[in-house]
Amino acid sequence: MRRQRLHPAVRATMICATAAVVVAGCSTGDDDDSAPADSSSAATTAAPETTAGSTETTMADESGSTETTEAAPETTAGSTETTAAGGSGEITTGPGVTDTEINLAILTDLSGPFAAGAAVQVTGFNAYWDAVNADGGVCDRQVVVDVQDHGYDPQTAVSQYQTIADSTLAVQQLLGSPMVAALLPQLEEDGMYVGGMGWASVVLPARVAQLPGTTYSIQGANAIDWLMDQGQLASGDSVGVVFFEGDFGGDVAAGVSWAAEENGIGVVEQPVTPADSDLSSQVAAMQQEGVKAVIIGGSPGTLGAYAGAALAAGLEVPIVGANPVFNPSLLDSPAGDFIAANYTAVQSVAPYSSDQPGPMKAVEQYTAAGGDVEGWEVPLAYGQAYLLHDALEHACEAGNLTREGVVDAMRATTDLSTEGVFPDNLDYSTVGEPPTRSVFVATVDAAAPGGLTLVDEYEGPDAVSYSFGG
Repeated sequence: MRRQRLHPAVRATMICATAAVVVAGCSTGDDDDSAPADSSSAATTAAPETTAGSTETTMADESGSTETTEAAPETTAGSTETTAAGGSGEITTGPGVTDTEINLAILTDLSGPFAAGAAVQVTGFNAYWDAVNADGGVCDRQVVVDVQDHGYDPQTAVSQYQTIADSTLAVQQLLGSPMVAALLPQLEEDGMYVGGMGWASVVLPARVAQLPGTTYSIQGANAIDWLMDQGQLASGDSVGVVFFEGDFGGDVAAGVSWAAEENGIGVVEQPVTPADSDLSSQVAAMQQEGVKAVIIGGSPGTLGAYAGAALAAGLEVPIVGANPVFNPSLLDSPAGDFIAANYTAVQSVAPYSSDQPGPMKAVEQYTAAGGDVEGWEVPLAYGQAYLLHDALEHACEAGNLTREGVVDAMRATTDLSTEGVFPDNLDYSTVGEPPTRSVFVATVDAAAPGGLTLVDEYEGPDAVSYSFGG
């Protein structure tokens, strides 16, 4: 069984946050022989709770191992490692690995602005590792998940990481651009695998970072290519882009600008903030420029505010959004019909309603664990856990269950299928490049679980030619 360590307040905030997805429309922020073994049963035993940042360790005892040798703690990659006997032969282990456990960390936001979607993902992570542990674990060890709630505060996240680093093999998720900026240099220094950071291009140069699909910039470039393929945008037209400045929205805008320039399309940029609820002036500016489509790199609130203002102004043009933009609760708003008629999602993760094996398995595990929120965060959590699981299994096969071994295994991946969670043929072998340049295209369907229906897996020419520099 997976043993999970939680701050005493985390369980309550997860319950409240999950409910908030439905009420407020909040949002957060991948089969071949190399894929992890499938498992359908779930275990739900929780370990004794500790305060956030606690160094208390709860040891799993289900594996039946009689080995007691543990690796010495380390603060940076390359410190003491231990060679122990395992089911696959001699295994070199390091921090976060004992003869019975593999310790993972999740640094997430369960009490801040992205608490709703984060709670959905934590439920999904736990359901995935419960199933793995019920099927024998990884490398004859049970997976222990240590969930830390940083509340979207970078200093809290740094403090939490410093506390858990010596006893952690890999970071399953580091949620939030400010937290990534604060911790990625240390994670690189420590040689610590890190996943679940969103899709910002700035993480690509980090060898330890595993992106769950393609970048926001490639999503933006594919949005232009898709609109042109559909005859909704042509050379000489103008396109509006409404975006949050920074690593997320700015990255979407960069991809849009690249593809637009390549095709002789003008760009009308409208930067906004998460607090902006009235976008009337932005809509008026785009309407005056005669935009033929609008691309959004913001939150569900941004889409709702834009749709309301555009409906009032009579600006009815195609709307395309990247990963976090859509939430099905928007369809119940006064602008719901307007959104349903005009919105298309171009994103790195499959919609909740996808009939592919991976997303269906994600939904099965999540709902069996008591989850009841229908959103793309469900396949995303499953897919992120699947990626790390694949790296752990290959590190075990190589006899190197250390931080370096996990990162090496991840970077040796060249053709990974996640059964439809992320676009196929993921290739992590080249640092500085995304694992794919393909996206999923989905349209609004109010009758579909999660509100989106998968239309296509798509890779446009400008997404292929987009350069990350260097």
